[in-house]
Amino acid sequence: MMKRWISLLCACVLFALTFMPAYAENASGVVSGYRQSIASYDEIYNRTADAVDSGRETLNLYEYRITVEDFMRIYSDLFANAPEFFFLAPRVAYHTADGLFSDIIVDVTFQYTMNRAEREAASAFYEKEVSHIVSLVPEGLSEPEKALYVHDYLITAYAYDEGEMIYDTYTFLKTRTGVCQAYSLLYLRVMRELGMECAVVTSSEMRHAWNLVKIGGNWYHVDLVYDDPRPDRTGRVLHDYFLLSDDEIRAKGHSGWSSTVKCTVSWPKNPIWRGVVSRMIKLDGRWYYIQNNERRVSSSLFDGSDLQTLYSFENRWLVGDSSSRYWVGTFSGLSVWGGILYVNTADEIVTVDPKTGASTVYLREDGEHDIYGSAVIKDTLDYMTASSPNLEGTQNVHSVVVTGQVRSPDAIPFDDVRTTDPNYDAIRFVYERGLFNGISQTKFAPGATLTRAMFVTVLGRLCGVDPAAWTTTSFTDVAPGLWYSSYVEWAAKKGIVNGVGDGRFDPLGELTKEQMMKIVAYCGGMLGIGLEGNDDDLTAFTDRDALDAWAVEGAAWCAANDLLPSRTELDPKNTATRAEAASVIAGFARLAGK
Repeated sequence: MMKRWISLLCACVLFALTFMPAYAENASGVVSGYRQSIASYDEIYNRTADAVDSGRETLNLYEYRITVEDFMRIYSDLFANAPEFFFLAPRVAYHTADGLFSDIIVDVTFQYTMNRAEREAASAFYEKEVSHIVSLVPEGLSEPEKALYVHDYLITAYAYDEGEMIYDTYTFLKTRTGVCQAYSLLYLRVMRELGMECAVVTSSEMRHAWNLVKIGGNWYHVDLVYDDPRPDRTGRVLHDYFLLSDDEIRAKGHSGWSSTVKCTVSWPKNPIWRGVVSRMIKLDGRWYYIQNNERRVSSSLFDGSDLQTLYSFENRWLVGDSSSRYWVGTFSGLSVWGGILYVNTADEIVTVDPKTGASTVYLREDGEHDIYGSAVIKDTLDYMTASSPNLEGTQNVHSVVVTGQVRSPDAIPFDDVRTTDPNYDAIRFVYERGLFNGISQTKFAPGATLTRAMFVTVLGRLCGVDPAAWTTTSFTDVAPGLWYSSYVEWAAKKGIVNGVGDGRFDPLGELTKEQMMKIVAYCGGMLGIGLEGNDDDLTAFTDRDALDAWAVEGAAWCAANDLLPSRTELDPKNTATRAEAASVIAGFARLAGK
C-alpha cells in the first residue's frame, strides 16, 4: 500500500450553490449539482459535518471509496452551507492508498484556525449574535416580509470591508464589517433560522457572492452588498437588488453565476420597497419607510395600500452656507428602539411615536457639518456628519447610548456606576464627551475589559484625530475602513504604538495595563506634555519588577503625572478595565488641557 499526504486549497468564493433549511449536520436539504452523481453524498456530507462539529482532527472515509475530486466537491458544499463552521480552514489534507497513482481517499485531516477553547468561545458569541438578529424579526411575518426585514437590518447594521479581508461570519459579527461572502453567509444563516430556504451563489467572473431565497415556491436573487452604499452611509438602505429574477439581475450587470435552480419568475410590479432609501421597519402590522425625494416617513400595509404620512421633513439639507441652494433628496436614516422611531434632520435626531406621529427632538448637533444619516443598533445611536451627501471632504460617525430620553449633560444613565464609585467622575467625563459608550442603555460595565483598538480609538477621539486623514495601514491585521483603522494608523505614524511584532497590531486583543501605560506615555511625549518620569517614580509600587523592560519608561511617566489607577501596585500583566481606562483617559485629558 502506497500512502501520501497532499494539501489542497479550496477557494471559498467559488463554491457551488447550496442551501440548508435546517442544520449543516443534515444534508437532506442540500441542493447541489454533485448530489446525484456522487455515491453516498448525504452520508459523507453528514459524517464530515459531524466530525467538524465535534472538533475531530481526522475522519476515515475509506469505506466509501470516494475520489479526491468528489470529496472536495462535498467539502466545498459544506463550507458554503455551514457559516457556523467559520473556524474551519479551507485547506484540508487527504491521505490516499491503493497504489501509487490512486486518488481514493483513506482519510482526511481538518485544519482549524482556532484551538478548541477559542472555537467554543467564538461559537458562543456567534450563536448569541445570530439569536439576537432573529429575535428582532417580528412574529407573524410572511416569507417576503421576513426576507425584507433581515435584508434591511443587516445592511443597516453592517458595512462593506473596503480592505476586503473579512470573509467569515464570526469576524463579520464582531467587527460589523465584511465582504460579500460574509454578508451572504450571515443572510443564509438567519433565513435558515427563520425557516426559509436560502442559498449562496457565486460568480468567479465578478469575484462576488450573493443570495437566492425561495418564496412561495419560486427562487429570487437578493444582493445585500449591491444594496449597501459604498462608502458606507449610516442608515441608508437601497432595494434595487432585492427579489430579482435571473433576467432582471442579469440586466443590472450580474453575470457568471451557476446554480441548480433558476429564478424565472419576476416579482409583481411596483412593490412597497421600490424607491425606498431607508431601512423598512414593521411595527404593529404596518411598514414604515422613507422614499427618495419624498421628504416624509411613510406608513402603509405591505401591499402598499392605506398609505399615510407619519412625519414630514420641513427643512432641506442646504449646500454649504447657502440659504437657498439645497441637495435633492432625503438624507435620513430610519430606526426603531423601544417601539419608537428615530430619524434625522440636517441638525437634529428626532424621535417619532408611530401611533400618534408626535415628534420630539432627542439630540441636537451643533457642529460645523450637517447630519446625513443615522441608525440605532443595539442601544447605540450612530449618526454621520459630513460636508455633503456625496461624502466628499470631512465626514465623521458619532455614537451615543440611547437612553429613551433627551440626552442630559447633568447625569449618566448607567445603573452599574454609583456616584460614590471612585471612577464616577472619570466615567461621566468620557461618556459626556462621546469618548466611551455604555454596553447597553443602562450598563457601562466598569469591570469589563476593552481591546487595544478601542483604547487607541478613544485616545484618538480625545486628540481630535480626523479619520479621513489616515486611510492607509501599517499593520497586516488592520484593514483600512474599519471603525478603528484610522486611529490605529494615526497612532502608528505618530510613534504612539508599534504593534506586537511580525507586523501585527492585534487590534481585538485585550489591553493590558502596561500596554495602556506605554500608549498614554508615548502620546504625552508626542504632545510634549507632562513631567518626564524616572525609576524613582516607581519605588512606591510593590510589583515594579513585574514590568517588562519595554514598559518601564511608560509606567514611570504615568506615575510622575498621577495617571495610574492605583498608588500601591501597577498590576502590569492584567487587563485594564473600562473604569480604569476611563480614569486614565480623563486624567490625561486634564493634563493636556482638554
